[in-house]
Amino acid sequence: MAGLGRLWGCVRAPGAGFRDRAAQHPDLGRAVRDLLLLRTLPALAGLALGYLGLARILASLLQAQGPVWDLVRSRLPDLAQAEDLKAALGGLPPLPGIGRVLPWLAFLAPVAVLSLWLHDAVWDHLALWLLRGLGRGRFRDTLVAEAEALQVGVFGALAGLLRHLGLLVGVLLLPVGLYFWILRGHALAAWHGCPVWKGVLATLLHALLLGLLFLAFLALVVGGLAALAPG
Repeated sequence: MAGLGRLWGCVRAPGAGFRDRAAQHPDLGRAVRDLLLLRTLPALAGLALGYLGLARILASLLQAQGPVWDLVRSRLPDLAQAEDLKAALGGLPPLPGIGRVLPWLAFLAPVAVLSLWLHDAVWDHLALWLLRGLGRGRFRDTLVAEAEALQVGVFGALAGLLRHLGLLVGVLLLPVGLYFWILRGHALAAWHGCPVWKGVLATLLHALLLGLLFLAFLALVVGGLAALAPG
């Protein structure tokens, strides 16, 4: 597995760090193996903390308590409707305890890591192609670059776990998340031999394209619901 010292070196000086790593021509299989070894436990912790947070919100909602219930009740025009909803929610079962779902989360954690890796590779490769930054680079090069970048991103993943402490902490961590997002651009530049600005811009274009795709999907959903609405 990759040494944490080398990974931290890429955090402090991503340009030189990723160029040195690319010059070593790491094997794709080993890069993915190291990625899974480094990121599966943080992914599992994130899934478990997210599930616990969801369970707390649902429990307060089923008990008709807390800010979520206050928001729901404020949207209901009639008190009787609020009481009916409260009675209906009271009959719903709570989510299973963390002990029962942990084996499933342990299965989903490496799947989530691999899904993130493939997602980033496909979108970053497409964005870099649009920017004419691939040169003769192959998709395999992008796969290795993304695996190496996500290994370095373990520090961002660990810091990201702190967002479960509250909304303010999550807001304060946004610059950290942005830094590790564009850090992939340095890896892309190192493996494809393109200027760093093209690699970084590719990661930002990735985010833009993803946002536009989400807005298009949302527009289709809203348009479909409007078409089905009576009158």
